[in-house]
Amino acid sequence: MSRMIWFVYRSPYHGVLGKHVRELPDASVLDWFRRGWDEAAPDSNAWLQAELGVDVYGLHTVFDEVDKRSPPKPESMAELREHLKKHLYVEGRVMVDDHSVRALTDDDEVPLAYFFLDHALVDERPARLAYPVHGRWPLPTHTGTTAGHDDPVTTIAMSQILAADWDTPGTVIRVPGVRLPELAGWLRAADTWPEELTLLRGCIGPDDDLAAALDRMNRWGAWDDEAPDLRGMDGPHEDAHGVVRSVTTRGAGRQVIPGPLGQRRPALSRVEVTEHLAQAVLHMDDDFGYLQLFLFDDVWASEHRYLAKSLRRWFGRSWDPLK
Repeated sequence: MSRMIWFVYRSPYHGVLGKHVRELPDASVLDWFRRGWDEAAPDSNAWLQAELGVDVYGLHTVFDEVDKRSPPKPESMAELREHLKKHLYVEGRVMVDDHSVRALTDDDEVPLAYFFLDHALVDERPARLAYPVHGRWPLPTHTGTTAGHDDPVTTIAMSQILAADWDTPGTVIRVPGVRLPELAGWLRAADTWPEELTLLRGCIGPDDDLAAALDRMNRWGAWDDEAPDLRGMDGPHEDAHGVVRSVTTRGAGRQVIPGPLGQRRPALSRVEVTEHLAQAVLHMDDDFGYLQLFLFDDVWASEHRYLAKSLRRWFGRSWDPLK
């Protein structure tokens, strides 16, 4: 069976997970670029769209240079690195090693990043790359008979509503001593909590579960510029929940509600809650996509340890999962 490579485009414009993933029929990253030397001309944009399934900002410049000046094909990743350093248009930086090309850029609206990764690298570094190459919604939920750790912990990983830069791509919070089935009760009763959970805490009712809370969060329509308007939410839980009920009542039955950039469409969002994993992709804007939110405990993480580790890195570390 021939080996293939992965292409990952981290972009809020593409998909509910804020990324586009595709396998390419080449034995190595170098082979894919060498094939582009032969096939991309005379219309590199059209070729890239057919190859990758998306319009990747700036990538066409590599093959436009080939069409204009006919430089020799790179014979090594070192030669490819030199060509990309000179001729790839990026607003950030490009890194090339023996098994990957990773680029950081932006389109003057949002940060963007893309990765070409060979299978050997993905197989060798699953704790970093399992989630980046996972392109399907939802994540797997089964936990089998795995018992989890002796010390329970719930992890919350979320994207920024509008990421200002890929050096802070999101937020990761760990809640020790609590598994997912107890999280709603913990948030209701907690005297202090991470401020990123203020909205979720307010969305939890006095008796209901996490699924109902995420549904209320999906229908949130009060914003202070590009951030949720959380006035009145930092006091007792009963008061915070009253604010949420007031906001969601105003948007009840509406197909379109206020969002951070204009309009939100709650019907486009997706929420799935199981015993040890809750996941939501909440529509924020027709152009700028979705907020991703994952809540999982040590039981799920023990069964899906590479996904769990790479999720924490994707949302809590650098734009580059290999950094």
